[in-house]
Amino acid sequence: MLASIATVLLATALGQAPTSTMAAPAPFPYCGMEIQLKSWKGDYLNRSDAAIPITAAATGATGNKWSAECTTDGKVKLKSTKGDYLNRTDLAQGATVATAATGTGTVWTPVFTTAGKLVLRSSKGDGLHRPDSAPAVTSWGTGIGNEWTLELAACGKKVVLRSSKMDGLHRPDSAPAVTTWGTGIGNEWTLECAADGKYLFKSWKGDYLNRTDAAQAITAAATGATGNAWTPEFASGKVKLKSVKGDYLNRTDAAQGVNAAATGTGTVWSLEMLPNQ
Repeated sequence: MLASIATVLLATALGQAPTSTMAAPAPFPYCGMEIQLKSWKGDYLNRSDAAIPITAAATGATGNKWSAECTTDGKVKLKSTKGDYLNRTDLAQGATVATAATGTGTVWTPVFTTAGKLVLRSSKGDGLHRPDSAPAVTSWGTGIGNEWTLELAACGKKVVLRSSKMDGLHRPDSAPAVTTWGTGIGNEWTLECAADGKYLFKSWKGDYLNRTDAAQAITAAATGATGNAWTPEFASGKVKLKSVKGDYLNRTDAAQGVNAAATGTGTVWSLEMLPNQ
């Protein structure tokens, strides 16, 4: 009798047990794109030809670009310009490369800090780390050396700027003006990177995204026009584009359209590289 009661109580308890509501990991925002990782020292994660293949190098160095390959569980693998992968060694600490992407050391967990910096957590639980020493990259449990600024490596490529309303920044086939639209060739921009780190966006019509002095603050202008340059501010997989006047490219609350604004959700954009670029 007691055994029967115990069985009923156990079954009831199991039946009332709450099910897990844990959300799936958020996807890495840069899947399939070329990225660069800038350290707190101002140099970049680099695939070197030297005996130590993972190091830090200056802007523009060969090997600074990495292709982000995402896994289904929200993690990422970084493929170098040589076709191998950033790898956490089996040592107490360290980073190297692996020719195959099958090892656990090639899988990293991307975590964005509240300041928008990227921490790459290794399979051993520590982070990819740029120490305060001669250019080298290793792994470490914590510290500012674990924080990287993520930049796109999309210079010269065609991109789409996806707004907070999920439509694209659009150059229509009309008088110089810029708006937003769901799709079309007008959503395609060629990203040009200036030597000072600023971005220029060349439309399919051959003119450029421009912050003008006119009432309609955002338009398209010819090469060399004041207002063509935009300063990218990356955070948590998104970008804000700061104009020469200090305000930002903004998606308005209207059915479609853009202007310049100091703040707001409309100033945040997704920068997406078009496939096969």
